[in-house]
Formats: sequence, structure tokens, C-alpha cells
Amino acid sequence: MTTNEILEKMKSMQPLMRANSNNKSKIDSRKQFLKYGVQQTIQTLWSNFPKLQTEADDSNEELKSLKTAGNLLNFQLLETILYNSGIAALKDDFNVAEVLDYLEVKGEIKFLKTRLTFGNSTRPFVVFEEYNFDDNGKLIFNYSLVVPEKMDADEARKMLFNVFNYRPTVPVEIPYKIFYNNCLKVPDLALVNEEYFTLLNKDIEVLIKDSYLSAPWIFSIENASVKKQIEEGLEDLSKRFISLNPQLQMYDYDPLRILQSQSQSQIIIQKIEKNISWIKKFGYFKQDSSDFGTKNMHNVEAQEINSDFEDYIEAKANLRELQLLDFFNKFYKNLNINKVLIYGSTEWLITEARKYTVNQNGAQINSGMQSEENNNDNRGSFNDGTKTSKENNN
Repeated sequence: MTTNEILEKMKSMQPLMRANSNNKSKIDSRKQFLKYGVQQTIQTLWSNFPKLQTEADDSNEELKSLKTAGNLLNFQLLETILYNSGIAALKDDFNVAEVLDYLEVKGEIKFLKTRLTFGNSTRPFVVFEEYNFDDNGKLIFNYSLVVPEKMDADEARKMLFNVFNYRPTVPVEIPYKIFYNNCLKVPDLALVNEEYFTLLNKDIEVLIKDSYLSAPWIFSIENASVKKQIEEGLEDLSKRFISLNPQLQMYDYDPLRILQSQSQSQIIIQKIEKNISWIKKFGYFKQDSSDFGTKNMHNVEAQEINSDFEDYIEAKANLRELQLLDFFNKFYKNLNINKVLIYGSTEWLITEARKYTVNQNGAQINSGMQSEENNNDNRGSFNDGTKTSKENNN
């Protein structure tokens, strides 16, 4: 079967994963914060391709080939896995892998097991790789493919090799750079104790039940006509008048009663909002004034709301710059990249943020645009034409 025939066969297959509307949704606040935190971090760090300072000419074709939408998406996927798992691996071809097991000594990978996913979420091609060295220092490489349903092994390999361009060749060195999310090598949400998510889940569950408990309870004698009129009145306001047969009062003086408890939603929502503010604080999320209730804030207080978040992002951006620089120096030595610039890093704040009059929160910065010259060192030019203020003055 040719590659085109395999593609046509895949198109005709029904998706493996379908949403089951009958399943009761499980309350999972951690999952919501995970999605929120990942997107927030990606938008901050990886909204654009990082700037590369290099000795290569701007017209260098290999350098141009790096700056693609696909590679930017891979950087965003890398950050997603780091946020979720605390550790990930970037391959020399910019494919991103989950790290299943590893051994790294002084920056050198001695053993690595990875999981690569190709295709889409409904019909993924999963490849497990293992890199190890024997007693003689020779690299041993093995891989296995999880064959999608309704496909045989030969068809799956053709798709993997010809469509996804996977090449299971034995390399000279392990073609990966391991990235760590932080010094603890843990996910971001590991910074928040589990009891906060448990409490939030319980409060959300109570809030959902409150909507049912505070709804009117209607009691009536067993009469099909009365029941039908009540049901019709719930849907149509013009049918809210319910006539009762006088004979019913012979058996029950009050044949129709309505009881309604007081809703506790406002109190529960206040508890939920407070718990959310705790989680955002301990998880270094971006916050706004609504996370602090109705407190009136001075301008300085408002501007400092996200100081912890900005410091956290700066530290993370600094780490990513060094990790990417190691990656490029390992697999793209001929480009002679000597500096990487990522949004939010200390270097970015020095060379780029001076151009702006407000920061990412809208707070005014660089009042009067009195940009003092940085006399510490000459930071050079980036290959996209950006120059430091010192160079512009020269």
C-alpha cells in the first residue's frame, strides 16, 4: 500500500476519541489551573520566536530555516510539558518529547527514555525511544511504535517515515537536550499544596448543589391535572394560574404548597474567590485587583500586584535562555550563536523593555523616557536588526 493510499485510509477511519455527553463531568480545579497557567506562561514567554545573537549573516539560510511557525509551536509545546511534568526533552530536529526516564551527569546524558507523539489527538502515532551506552561507550538506540487501531505495522511505519519524517537512525550522540522547569525539576502546580485544590473542588460541588437545593420545592396532592398545570407553568408564564377542584379541599385544606430555602451561593462564591486568590498567589499566577476583594488600592499597590509573577517569569525566562543557548551550541555549532533573548528575561528588560512606556500590566514605566546608558558592557546586536541604546547612539 502506498503512502497516499494509507492517508486515504486514515481519512475514512472514524475518530477513536469521542466526547461522551452522558458522562458526568468530574470537578477538577487543578486541571483548570493547569490549562490557565500553561496558556499564561506561553503567552508571556513564547508569543514570538526568541531572538538569536549570532556571528552568522542575517541571510544565512540555516538560520532562516530555524525561524518557522512549526518550531515556535514546538517551543510552546516544550513549555507545556515542562509546566505539566517539570522535565522535557528537545530533539536536534526540534521535536519535543516527554521524558520517561533519564540519567544526566554534569550536563551529559548517559541514559534516556522518551515518548514522542505524532499526528493528532484523535489518532496519534506514539514512538518510544531508548538511548543507552554499553560498557565500551558505544551508543545503543532502540525504538518501538504503538500502532494505531485499524492499521497494521507496515502501514504505521510508512506513515511515520514518509509523512512525519521520523528517522530511526543510530546517532553518534544522544540527539536531545533535557530541559528542567526549575531547580526542583517539578511542575509549576507542585508549588501549591493539594488541600487548596481539594477545598476548591468541594466548594464548587456545594455551589452546584446549592442551585438545586435553593430551587422551589412544590408539594401537591396526587392529582395528574395539578401536576401537569405546574409543569406547564414552569415553561410558560401565561399558564401560571392553576385552578383547583373544590372537592380537593375536602381531603386537603392546602392542596398546593411551595417551599424554598435561602440560597447560600453568595457566601460560597466568596469562599471560592478567596481560595482562587490563594492558589494564584502560591502558584505565582498573574493576578488582578479582583483577587483582593473590594479593597481600594493606591497606584503603587496596584502596580505591584504582579511583582511576584514578574519575578517568577524573569527567573524562568533567564533559565530558558541558558538552556536554549546550550541546545544551539550543541546541535547548531556552525551558527556560532552566543546569546538568546526571550521575552521577560533580565537581558530583555535591559535591552528591550526600555522602548515601552507601560509594562504588561498597563502600569506606567520609563516615565519621561529618560533612558540612562548601561555602561557595564556592550551587549551587541541581534540578528533581526535590534540594537542596544548604546549602539544607536554610536
